[in-house]
Order: sequence, then C-alpha cells, then structure tokens
Amino acid sequence: MDKLKIHFLNTIWSDAIILEKNNHYAFIDTGSKFYYPMIQSYLNEHNIQKIDFILLTHFHNDHYGNVANIVHDYKVDKLYLKRYYGLDGTTSSGYSSNDEYIENEFKNYYEIINTCNMKYTNIIFIDELGVDEFDIDFHGTILETYDIKNRLNDIYNNKESIYYKQKKFNENFNCLGVFIEEKGFNIFLGADVTCSSTDIIELKELSYKMVKRIYEKHNINHIEIYKSCHHGGGGTNTPKLCNLLKAKYVVITNTSKWLDSYDTFDNLKTANCDVEILKTDYYKYIFEISDNISYEKIKEDSLFITLGKK
Repeated sequence: MDKLKIHFLNTIWSDAIILEKNNHYAFIDTGSKFYYPMIQSYLNEHNIQKIDFILLTHFHNDHYGNVANIVHDYKVDKLYLKRYYGLDGTTSSGYSSNDEYIENEFKNYYEIINTCNMKYTNIIFIDELGVDEFDIDFHGTILETYDIKNRLNDIYNNKESIYYKQKKFNENFNCLGVFIEEKGFNIFLGADVTCSSTDIIELKELSYKMVKRIYEKHNINHIEIYKSCHHGGGGTNTPKLCNLLKAKYVVITNTSKWLDSYDTFDNLKTANCDVEILKTDYYKYIFEISDNISYEKIKEDSLFITLGKK
C-alpha cells in the first residue's frame, strides 16, 4: 500500500521514530541504549529485517543510542549524520561537560562509524555536502532536512566569534529538523531543535526560524503532525513557536511527571484549542497518512517511569 506510516515508539526523554512505506522502513533517531530490547522486539514483531536508512538528527545519546545496535543486528543501507567533533560545552543532560564526557562520546561515535564500516552501511556526513538543506527520497516521500550545517564546528573555528576555540554550546544547537509534505498534509519532526532566546544571533530561536523557512518555501501556514522539539521540555514550545505551528497532532516523547512543570500544554492549546497532545509514556502511536490522517494508539508498559521515580 502506497501509504506513509510513522511509528512513534514508547520512549521518554528519547526519540525513536520508524517510517514505513511500501514494506520499506527507515529510522529517524534510535533512542537510548536503554530502549534497545523494546526496539528490537518491535522490529522482530513486525518482521523488519532491512532498514533503508537511519537519519541521526544530532549526537546525543538519547538519539544515537542504538545506531550501532541496529546496524549490527539488521541490514541498514545508509546512515545520515553530522560529523561529531567533541565540542560540547554541556552534556545531553544539560550539565557542564568535561574530558571524560567528551572521551565517552567519541568512543560511542567511533563505535557507530566502525560498526557501519564492518557491516557495509554507507555513511553520509550531511554537514559536508556543502548545502543548507538536503532531501532524502523515501519511496516517493521526500524528507526535507534543515539546518544540516555543523553550527558548533563553525562557531568554534570562527576567528570573528567571541567563542573562537571555546567549547561552549550544547549539541542541541547542532540539531537538524525534518519536514514532510505527504498527500497535502504537513509534518514537522522537531527532534531537539532549540528555541533558545540566546543573544547569539546564529543560535537564537532555531526552531521558530526553521518553521518560518519551511512555511515560506511551501507557502503553508500550519502543521498537522508535530513531533515536539526537545521532548516538550522547558523553553521549547514557546507561545511564539506554538502560534506559528498551530499543530493539530502533537507527539511528545515524555511524560506528565516532567511536563506538568512546563507551560508546554498551555501554549499548544492556546495556539489551537483542538490540538491532540499524545505522550509516549504509556503508549506508542502509529500514524497513517492517506486521504486523511489516522492513528493507532497502542498501550505499552513504560520502561522509564519506574526509573524516573527513583
């Protein structure tokens, strides 16, 4: 069937999204290593043995965590990612980084690269293609990737910047976003694209500027399916961004345990009172896009809730 399906797996503070079309499959991010037994079970349950590609949005372990596992255990044709330079000023958890953290990230990075080479998975470093945007054709569905330049590397090596040769910023500032226009419906997968209000102009409100660029390119003014930036955490879904999105369906890879302390729900509902907000704490969701949008809500015991309460 010539229908795009998007599987949002049951993860918290972690993204693992599977695209399905014409019996072909692809990943956008792969979740934390913690989730691999669930991901592997899901792939085997659906008899998925071959992956067209993995698209890694940025180098944080809650997104790259299972790239090496999936490449090792399944046939993966391609891996799209930005090159990692170890320029993290802060960790994936928001703390100041140190040599031990950077060393461990490099270890994980080279494990991914070496596993891909061993398994003959083609690696495409999209930040080295010399373009601002890059399209991936998934059997007639076009994934438009935005902000594929390596921002952290550019700032670090910019002699005109006050942050020249300083490890100052988080890899979230290096994150790319994905836009899909499928059968007239608009889909924005925000990964961890930041909406920071920093005074550094090249890092300010990246998600807002990205969506504005998408709207201008496609002459549209709303999003049907929105995978919330940075798991719906504080400062991501600002009123300014939510009013721009006017999203119909919002998938948040998080749980009320953390979201209740943020203004995420209020901002999304103010922008669109009919919005459906779907959390991946106790459910995974399979969206099907055809002449309309429908989704299946699948009850799933949370793998993370108990851990989060400790």
